[in-house]
Amino acid sequence: MKYTTFCDIIKQYPNEKVQVFIDGANLYKTMKDLMPDCYIDYYKLGFKLCGPRKIVRINCYLSELNPEWESEKARKQQSFLSTIRKNPFITVRTRPLRYSPDKQNKWEKGVDILIATDMLIGAFRNCYDSLMLVSGDGDFAPVLNEIKEMGKRVENAFFAKSRSSGLISSCDIFIPLDNDFLSDCIRERKKPSS
Repeated sequence: MKYTTFCDIIKQYPNEKVQVFIDGANLYKTMKDLMPDCYIDYYKLGFKLCGPRKIVRINCYLSELNPEWESEKARKQQSFLSTIRKNPFITVRTRPLRYSPDKQNKWEKGVDILIATDMLIGAFRNCYDSLMLVSGDGDFAPVLNEIKEMGKRVENAFFAKSRSSGLISSCDIFIPLDNDFLSDCIRERKKPSS
């Protein structure tokens, strides 16, 4: 399947309603590897992916750090979440990170099911004509297939490095994320003063 030129997408469907679903953990992990000194402005990214189409909502999904065990990182994360929430059309949904008994290991639990549930509810309620999933996680494939069966268009924005082949048959349109596409959505992290 060919990648669709982004401009071609938005020209074909100028009156369509679009809802964006951002898998924050998937995006963060890839950004950390590819662009460690930068972070993505979710608000700008959501609007860029919608283009001139009608944006319904940008949904960001993240796991929250436990402030008792990671106080400094959790404080920075809360500041980041607070900044995101100040933007219009954005909903931030979180689930607490799970920690091993020794607190050395942590993992995400419940975020993917939250994303999948919100995508399905939006389709059933006819909230959008097209959904944009920002993730490379192939676990979403069965849900996306159901949403396509409901007559919705399914778009996928992804980094090539983190994209599962399971998404290929489940999405109608693909938008590869790279430095060029993201150039106006990226902010550099502030370096600590020495």
